[in-house]
Amino acid sequence: MKPIAYLLDKKKSLRNHRREVDQKSIESVFFKVLEKELPNIGRADVPYFEVKDKKTIYCKTAHPAISSEIWRKKEKIKKEINKFFGSESISDIKVK
Repeated sequence: MKPIAYLLDKKKSLRNHRREVDQKSIESVFFKVLEKELPNIGRADVPYFEVKDKKTIYCKTAHPAISSEIWRKKEKIKKEINKFFGSESISDIKVK
């Protein structure tokens, strides 16, 4: 049986360990921020979404007006995503 002090130390070390950000979590946060910034744009308006090199978001929209709106607010969206993760996880957003 392990002593309680060992288990508590292990729990503290896991709490300080930073987990790696994956594509699904970036996608989820992107659409939450997008919904907050542009409430009339939903997940159906962005049929293609991909994160390459874990730094750049590529998305293709259903209409050019939607891509223009996302492009106008891409710096604010990028800032909100990085603020959520607490690190520089996204460097650029490319919209087509």
